[in-house]
Amino acid sequence: MLRKQSINDAQSATVDLHFSELIDDISVIDETHREFTKDDLPEWFDKKLFKAGQDYYCRNLLGSGMSAMCGLLAVLIIPSILRVLIWTKKSGTPCTAFSRYLETLLHTYYLFASDIDDPNSRFWKSINEIRYMHSTSSRKSRNAGIGGITQRDMALTQFGFMGYALIAPEKLALTNEKHEREGLNHFWRIVGHAIGISDRLNICRKNEVETTELCRRLNKEVFGPHMKNRPVNFPEMAGAMLDGMWCVDPVLNYDSFMSFWYDLSGLSYDKPLGLVSRVNSAYRACILYLMATPGIGFLVRNWFNYYLRFNYWLLEHWRIIGCIRFGKKQSEIHLYRK
Repeated sequence: MLRKQSINDAQSATVDLHFSELIDDISVIDETHREFTKDDLPEWFDKKLFKAGQDYYCRNLLGSGMSAMCGLLAVLIIPSILRVLIWTKKSGTPCTAFSRYLETLLHTYYLFASDIDDPNSRFWKSINEIRYMHSTSSRKSRNAGIGGITQRDMALTQFGFMGYALIAPEKLALTNEKHEREGLNHFWRIVGHAIGISDRLNICRKNEVETTELCRRLNKEVFGPHMKNRPVNFPEMAGAMLDGMWCVDPVLNYDSFMSFWYDLSGLSYDKPLGLVSRVNSAYRACILYLMATPGIGFLVRNWFNYYLRFNYWLLEHWRIIGCIRFGKKQSEIHLYRK
């Protein structure tokens, strides 16, 4: 039997070459949907590292969630991704954005919080739901003349879910131990492979040091320029996203969170903050400061871990604020196909 190529062999020898290949690639993802199972895990899968990545996320639910929220904004800033999202008409209003991004948030949580050893766990259900959504959306948008989902856009979306945690952990008050970073890198390497990102372009490299270096380049040379010169439809889509996610986190404030995202990216937000936004930013900064403080940080972090676990359960079963604002029918979510 021929040995399958390792991901390390498939990827470029250096970060610079990897970056160039990623930016130049315009290939469309595989639009033929098939289930991905435990038997399809690659031979380079490391259970210990993978579970270390899951534990890292679950020990830092608040910082990880803030990282992912900023990552969603980063994904929206990419014109080719934004064009497909606008065409789908599933996230252009606060109501539709609430359902779509809540589903995304819950899928991400279950990828980290579920047992990969159990073939019937939510990890596998979410992986295959994500695969189905991508293949279906790509095929439909390509047939409509919008263009399919490219491998490059998938890899840039991968950055959205883990890039900021690697390049700015101190601003997110993450525990950030070396083995945790390696675990996070391996987790997203496996998830990227599972959802159909080619091993050659998967931005998670053989160690977190190289992955972090690649993420810094993507942040500076891909996302940064678009953040300085935002696509014309970005404010509307970002506004709908943050307005909809207010029903998930009522403390969320548009300008305050945009300013936080820009700071996370090493940039300055170009709009002065009003009084409410300044107070909101101060509140967030206080929470993150307390989480990073020895002693009390352990208590604050764990309080938010328990609170967010309960909140995710509540949001899946009873979306109280969403129902009040949008109505019961409009605030429904459908995590998995029947």
